[in-house]
Amino acid sequence: MISNTEQKQAQQRAHMFKALAHPMRIYFLEKLKEKSWCVCELAAEADIPKSAASKHLSQLKEAGLVEDSKTGTRVEYTLTAPCVLDLAACAEGVVLENRRKQLGV
Repeated sequence: MISNTEQKQAQQRAHMFKALAHPMRIYFLEKLKEKSWCVCELAAEADIPKSAASKHLSQLKEAGLVEDSKTGTRVEYTLTAPCVLDLAACAEGVVLENRRKQLGV
């Protein structure tokens, strides 16, 4: 039987992975790995409305993957968990290798 601690940890991880389950949010994490970005800059870089960029960043913030800081009306985001990109790269490598093996390539 799953303990309360295990259940809570699984829920937290599922919440984090749910935040990662959109290509634009992955893109934003990759950009934030380079430096801190303002919402307006990320929106322009991704060619999406500022409101859409803000929503994606809010989901990443809620999951604890980024943090924001305000200066006047400017909101700048910083990546707090760069290791999540390493995890994604590792998993992607394993999945691709497994597919190659299955296809006999």
